[in-house]
Amino acid sequence: MIKPVRKLSNSFRKRFWYFSHLLSWKEYWINSFDGLKFAVRRYSQIQRREISVHYPVRCDYERGLVTIAILSKDGYDRIRPCIESLEKYCGKHKIEIIIGDIGTKDKQVPAFYRKAVREFRNIRVVRFKTHVLSRNYNELIRKHAGGEYLVFLSRDTIVTPGWLDALVAPLEDRRIGIVGAKLLNRDGTIQHAGIEYNGQGEGLHIFYNEPSDVPVANVSSIIPGVTFTCAAMRHDVYDRFRLSEDFIEEAQDNDLCLRLRSAGFIVLYEPRAELFHFGGSANDRRKDDADRLLFMQRWKDQIHELSKSGIQRIPFNPEYYHDAIVVIRDDGIGDLLMGIAAFRKLRDTYPHRKLVLFTYERNAAMMDGFGIFDEIFPIENGKKYLPLPIPSKKTTVYNLIDLEMNFGGAYGKSKEENKVHRHVAFARTFGLDDCYEEVPMPEYPEAKARVEEMLLASGARMDDPFVVFNLMASNPARSWWEPYYPVLIEAVEKMGFVPVFIGTKECPFLKGERAINLVGKTATIPEYIEALKFGKYVISTDTSACHIAGLSSIPFLAIFTGGVLAEARLNYYRQYEVIEPEGITCYPCWDEGCKKRSTRWKKDPCRIMVTPDKVIAQFKKLVLQYPIDQ
Repeated sequence: MIKPVRKLSNSFRKRFWYFSHLLSWKEYWINSFDGLKFAVRRYSQIQRREISVHYPVRCDYERGLVTIAILSKDGYDRIRPCIESLEKYCGKHKIEIIIGDIGTKDKQVPAFYRKAVREFRNIRVVRFKTHVLSRNYNELIRKHAGGEYLVFLSRDTIVTPGWLDALVAPLEDRRIGIVGAKLLNRDGTIQHAGIEYNGQGEGLHIFYNEPSDVPVANVSSIIPGVTFTCAAMRHDVYDRFRLSEDFIEEAQDNDLCLRLRSAGFIVLYEPRAELFHFGGSANDRRKDDADRLLFMQRWKDQIHELSKSGIQRIPFNPEYYHDAIVVIRDDGIGDLLMGIAAFRKLRDTYPHRKLVLFTYERNAAMMDGFGIFDEIFPIENGKKYLPLPIPSKKTTVYNLIDLEMNFGGAYGKSKEENKVHRHVAFARTFGLDDCYEEVPMPEYPEAKARVEEMLLASGARMDDPFVVFNLMASNPARSWWEPYYPVLIEAVEKMGFVPVFIGTKECPFLKGERAINLVGKTATIPEYIEALKFGKYVISTDTSACHIAGLSSIPFLAIFTGGVLAEARLNYYRQYEVIEPEGITCYPCWDEGCKKRSTRWKKDPCRIMVTPDKVIAQFKKLVLQYPIDQ
């Protein structure tokens, strides 16, 4: 931390110098006025990002600017040629250089910093009291980097003409999460051309000491890892992942690369970005063993799969997604199933174009069963607004996130698309007619076998007349009033049926004499689907169970409470009955909820007024209309 100034000088320049320190805590500015301007700009950017509902927006970064981040300690004979080569070979890009000083004691280095600032005026220095590489980089970027692109560079490198253009250009493709360079030894042989893993889990620098013109080392390739000796990322992608501060000195770059790969991003080796690396790291090698051990604990299974595959380096084809169609839709099971006919129509309309889906990871196995999409990429839970590896060059992208709700200034404001069936909303977005053709649910044999084992273990017989219940919704306003459950369950049992409870939310009111409770026991969505399909009938609130039953031709009773009209969600199905609130002017609220939040979450009138006697009457009507033996 900066030592407090005892007495302020009357000098106008020194007042600016002191004020810039107040705005930028750990930073000291050699050029006072530039430092003040950056401090004010970056402070306002950080504030906007921290209060943002979603993720750092692109305008937080200066478009086209490349921030080159260097951690350095002492080594005047290393940092000087590095900086001079950067200024000479920055190519077409505007750059800023941020040096994180981690404890320099060599007096030549601060003197060089002062000289460099006077000559180049795009260099700033940040002093760190302690050296923890991951933490230093994260703080350097979070508080001080203003560029749209980031380059992480060791201070003991010398760049060559064209290196930066080659390194940054691939990042225009949003599939690419990180780009690594070709590093050369002093004699021009290869030091690093990407990282691959052997059977023992060790990261290997392939082609080490080979001639730099080896053909296979001069092909842009998708690989498991690159080194932070020289690597480039988009700023927003780095903000999503950052370096893990669990690592002190080593393996944080490998860990980041594997996390990027797990999220669907490409780790790219770009041989046209070429520079010399002379060694002389400032790392504390005594701490490396613990880092390696932690890395293996986290990634041993994935590394084993990589080494077992035998193919870790794949030539990068920038045209792979040429003319592809990308659909982005997070959401739950029910919304995807409502839109499945629109997805099928999109597939049939463009049979020769690659069709790609981005959705929550938990939905991937279910959607894969329909065989509509060529590729399905996972969105981590809660990460739908973060940068995603979306093929954006020469592709058509349909972003269906927030299609029906406005989450801007008026949080939760319903759009017109929310008042029609998802099939209609999706089809219109795709520019297709909204004629509906039913797409049946696929079979998931392995999941079905696991559910059958669970039912038998619960004492059930497979010829029992099961009625599957899913009464708890993720949205409390769509869950039926819990104290009503026992009355309905008892009535269903008296009719000769065996209740089966499914879902993810346990409830003390889910009880019955013969009832089988599978809540929380179906580990995957296919298991949840197959459990539901064992039912002769389904009783569900406004959840995915209605849509699974509808697409599986299982008669179902839908209990609608708060939210939307049943006809806007179920109008394409055939064998079902519905019960909805009657006589309240606020229904439907189209998912905007009660005006009083305390009412919305505790005493929703739309939940309470749907009484058990009404539900039982509708279920009996369903059974009479669609008997089991029909």
